[in-house]
Amino acid sequence: MKLLVRASTDHIHTVIDGVKHFIVCLQNMRYSCGQFQLDELSCAHALAVLRHRNESYTNYCSPYYTRESLLQTYEIPVDPLPDESKWNIPQHIAEEVVMPPTGKGHPGRPQK
Repeated sequence: MKLLVRASTDHIHTVIDGVKHFIVCLQNMRYSCGQFQLDELSCAHALAVLRHRNESYTNYCSPYYTRESLLQTYEIPVDPLPDESKWNIPQHIAEEVVMPPTGKGHPGRPQK
């Protein structure tokens, strides 16, 4: 897959992917394909722009995806739970009945 990168300004680029055009704004980290807004990871279009500019992608993704964050996630030990038969559940919790929601959602995309 060959992506063609055209710079509009220092921070705004158009990426041509076959017949589709995508806008990449590095300054605001907004990409018209919506990938960053969902996953906070740079999409293929942004990576093509960064390659074109000879820049590292590490400044253009969420800090949650860094090596340091991954290591911090696992630095606190998590003890495994015993078998469910050995759980001490208070009586008032054990008797609680949780019913599914009664409301029905409206068809279509929710309003903002």
